[in-house]
Amino acid sequence: MAGLLASLLVVVAALALGGPACRISEFPCRNARCVRLDRYCDGVDDCGDKSDEPRFCTVCNRTYYGDVGKTYELELHKAKEERLPYLCHLTFTANGLSHGELVQLIFDAFNVGRYEASALDGCPDGYMQLSELGRPFTGGSWCGGSTGYAVYYSETATVTVSVKLFPSPVFTDTPFEFRLRYKFVGRDEAVVRFGSVGAPLERGEVVPGTYCSRNFYECYRKRCRLQSPNYPGMYPRNVTCYLTLRQKTVPNCKHAMISVRQDSAHKVQIKRAVAVASLNKTGRALRTWGECTGERDHLIFYDGASTDDPVLVKFCGGDWLPRVVSRGPEMLVAFHSSPFSVPLHAEGAPSPLRGFELDVDVLFSDSDSFDFSRDSRRCEFWVNASSPDSEDVWTRSRGRAGHLLSPRHTLAPNSTCVYRFRGHPRDRIWIYFVAYSHQSLLLPPASTAASAAAAAAAAAAAAAAAAAAAAAAAAGGADNATLSAAAAAAAAAELAGALRPGLDDASPTQGGEGAAAGAGAAGCATRLRIWDGGGGEADVLLADHCDGDPPRLCDHTSLGNATRMTRPCSPQESYLSSGSTLTLAHSTVEGTALHPAAFRLRYEFVDTRLGGEAWPAGRRVGASGGAGPDDHPPSCSRVFRRVRAGEFWSPRNVFLYGRGGAHNLSCVFRLEAAADERVRLTLHNASFGGGGAGGGGEGGAGGAGGAGACVTEADAHTGRPRCARAFPPDAPDAPRVAELRIYEVPWRDVRVPRVCLCDNSTLSSTGARHLVFKSTTRVLELHFVVSRLNITEDFTDLYFFASFEMVRSAECTRKQRLRGSGGEVQFSHPPATRADAPCDGLPWLVEAHENRSLFLLTWGTFLPLQPSPDEPARCHTRNRVLIYSGKPARLLRVVCPASQNARQFAVHVFSEEWFASSGGAGGGGGGAGGGPGGGAGGASGSLSDAAGAAASVGVGGGAGAGGGGAGGGAGSGGGGGTVLLQPPRPPSFLVEWVGREAGVASFNWLEISRSRSSLLQQLQLDVVVEAAGAAGAGNASGMGLGLGLPADWECPHRCPELNACISSELWCDGHANCPSGFDEDEAQCGAGRRLLAFLPGGLFTVLGAGAALAAACCLLLCVALGRAVRRRRRRRRLGKKKRGGGGAGEPRRVPTEELLLDPSGSTTSS
Repeated sequence: MAGLLASLLVVVAALALGGPACRISEFPCRNARCVRLDRYCDGVDDCGDKSDEPRFCTVCNRTYYGDVGKTYELELHKAKEERLPYLCHLTFTANGLSHGELVQLIFDAFNVGRYEASALDGCPDGYMQLSELGRPFTGGSWCGGSTGYAVYYSETATVTVSVKLFPSPVFTDTPFEFRLRYKFVGRDEAVVRFGSVGAPLERGEVVPGTYCSRNFYECYRKRCRLQSPNYPGMYPRNVTCYLTLRQKTVPNCKHAMISVRQDSAHKVQIKRAVAVASLNKTGRALRTWGECTGERDHLIFYDGASTDDPVLVKFCGGDWLPRVVSRGPEMLVAFHSSPFSVPLHAEGAPSPLRGFELDVDVLFSDSDSFDFSRDSRRCEFWVNASSPDSEDVWTRSRGRAGHLLSPRHTLAPNSTCVYRFRGHPRDRIWIYFVAYSHQSLLLPPASTAASAAAAAAAAAAAAAAAAAAAAAAAAGGADNATLSAAAAAAAAAELAGALRPGLDDASPTQGGEGAAAGAGAAGCATRLRIWDGGGGEADVLLADHCDGDPPRLCDHTSLGNATRMTRPCSPQESYLSSGSTLTLAHSTVEGTALHPAAFRLRYEFVDTRLGGEAWPAGRRVGASGGAGPDDHPPSCSRVFRRVRAGEFWSPRNVFLYGRGGAHNLSCVFRLEAAADERVRLTLHNASFGGGGAGGGGEGGAGGAGGAGACVTEADAHTGRPRCARAFPPDAPDAPRVAELRIYEVPWRDVRVPRVCLCDNSTLSSTGARHLVFKSTTRVLELHFVVSRLNITEDFTDLYFFASFEMVRSAECTRKQRLRGSGGEVQFSHPPATRADAPCDGLPWLVEAHENRSLFLLTWGTFLPLQPSPDEPARCHTRNRVLIYSGKPARLLRVVCPASQNARQFAVHVFSEEWFASSGGAGGGGGGAGGGPGGGAGGASGSLSDAAGAAASVGVGGGAGAGGGGAGGGAGSGGGGGTVLLQPPRPPSFLVEWVGREAGVASFNWLEISRSRSSLLQQLQLDVVVEAAGAAGAGNASGMGLGLGLPADWECPHRCPELNACISSELWCDGHANCPSGFDEDEAQCGAGRRLLAFLPGGLFTVLGAGAALAAACCLLLCVALGRAVRRRRRRRRLGKKKRGGGGAGEPRRVPTEELLLDPSGSTTSS
């Protein structure tokens, strides 16, 4: 029997040992059942045999495991007062694999002890603490009552919840509630903390021995995130985490800066206060600096890797974290949580407070840029101009021009960034803001909102007043301006405007536009000031702006791109210094993290050097040949005196070009040599815009002409460079003018054009091909003229560079400026005598007296002024006679010289006013036959060229239509009478001999006036024009002149073939002055008169020879004189009859080819 019982016990034991065992996450019941661990001591008999509910059981001091995907619950009940102090440890362990790797605790109900924020011990009656295996104990506690639920995620696999209660007088009245859920999750499921497998997050390297300090490296390659401890759940109490960010690898020529920000509100949830603010807010708010009291958790951002570095911002909560950027490649973020708190949860929120997660980025700037401060304690930038003669001028590099950005990094509170612009002595600094923004991220108090609005309105009114004053000053001058705030702004604008046309004579002017802003500068969170100088008290304050009051903006320039050009910035949109220094200071009181202020400006050092001395006479000098504006600004007119050699160049002042707002450019450079010296000029390079032939430049504003509008070619007559245009410069649809002209100045008021350049193919930009010109006069002028400038053009598109040297040369002692009744000039090449050699190349100037006209006679044939290249030369010699008229001199005719006194090649030229009338008339000169290259003789009053083609040019009104004689045809337009009665200056001719091979030539000139018949013929024409209704003041004036003539008036010395009167000094002087020789005709002078003329003392010599011969000579002389007197009386009687009846015996006019000058195409000078 005993053996049978033993066998039965063995079988039962074997069955028991061979049955299934419970897992670590389950509680084994005595009846072999397995239940979840959270079912132990929950007050419910889950095993069926009450083995899970033993007497005096407790959930405390146990370790709980679980399975992934399941949620477990635990609840603690209030301890009895007699059992105080009370201590309960709940340990949760994730055992790996299916049992998870992390622990999630969800506090559904929490009310443990009391929370007193102001007390040294915030949890006097009891608290809850959390600790994790392998991590330092923080000592922080949670107590008080919480609404909603809170979530905690462990960093390790084991977390222990410790609940402690202490005896207290109010223990009975203090409610207690502690209910939680817990879960075990795998690491691959924690994507919010660690990221996904394909895009993991970089959480840094844990600093050994610390609870949550981490180091981050090379975040420009990784997705670095600064997370609060135990993110995305509530973080422990009483922790301090130092999160250090370092960028070790920096590309060459770059500078690294660390940026931290978070725009999502659900990722920046930090404890704000005991009573959690509601999420139903009308605006986003930030809690910073003074609001970060002891009970608040906060973040501190250091501008460096140490707590000794400047603090950028202290942040303790808000709806987002604005961007915070370090100055260098290191940043320290310190996080601190208070020792005591309540498990916070905002009422009504869809999720619990989760801590923070901040995005990290690395910014790179050029290491030599002004985007960052190089000193951790001072923010100061020096913008120094490079040499104006360096290559930076042409490349527009930062040495002479560039752009500035406000610091890209965050400025600490009470910081001031100073920009000091330093130029060379003749530089001016021009700055203009492309963009400016200021924003206060802090909500203003209600009490200051109204005052801020009022200040903004006042600033706007002041700005409007300043703009109005500036406009008034620009329109009518600022002489009557007052010294009010608005007038100060206008003065600053006037300063800039005055410096633009002429920066050389600029003087400092007191003024600024920010007086209204400066008055309230004490309350400015951000302040911008600009000084005309170094920023001292004595310097002029150009601008003072506070917070949202922007400076002058030229923001439309930001719209420009490769296909769209914007207009230049006006003086009201920019700032210009009066000297070579300018200072800008940008100050912030609370730092730019909370008051971000950014600006972008462009600066340029304006080179005002021109060399030489200012030449005020340049304003009174007319333009060259109508090519461009008639007014040369004094700042662009220079004279070089008493200088042996030197260099000069086109102006580099941007305000004289299109990019600076100018429409036309006209500059004069005058070189004056000493006695016995001449100027040798060398043009090294030049550019006229556009990049191709012609000075058109880019098509755009101003109607710039395209390529081919003007080309530089060798003149067929002189061999000198000239500008060949398809259209005259003054034509309505003519392309713009861009040319460089060289003039010789033989006399003070006379300029002779020598060279003209207008395309980029003439001179190379490298100077490999240059042009050398030696003057024949002591004074040489170079005119640089461009019209209709493009808004993109400046001195890098339109320029020239030249040098000069004074060389020894003998002076011309011959007087070549003639004024008198007439004369003769001989030309020869080479010079006939040694004394004539210094005068070779100098022109002859023939001038008439007041109320007189000029007649010029030479021998040869007319040639086209600008022959086509394929047209064969129609002249037997390379020598030429060039005839100019007007001041400035305008080429009128080119003569192929012929032998002197060849009547068939005689060329007659009259001054322009000779045939002037109120309508239009033909006139001019011509030849009476053919010859080498000559054409058929034209009728009087036609302009016959070498081919014999006839044309009629109207004087004073328009072009006459055909016709001969003095009539021609009535021209279109009126006002010719004004030209007739009030000629601007006495007429003059400028005659130049171009000797390119051996040869001679000559010309004769006469000072002539009108005869009675010529005046009557002109007055008769005036009556016809008046009857036809032609308008002109000259009609009545001409009639008055005709009515005042005596009926028997006629000049006594007249050339009938010219129908003009000459001086009595020329009559019978032994030289033929009239083209036909009428003034020396036998009938006019006689043999006796000629004899006396040639031998004025011959009679006395004969009388002294002897008494016998004296009587005979006297007798013969008396007979000769008697005959001469009778002949003269007879001629006078015939003359009276002719004036009375005008019979057929009146001398007829010899057909000539007369040349009439066009007054509309030239001007005259006194």
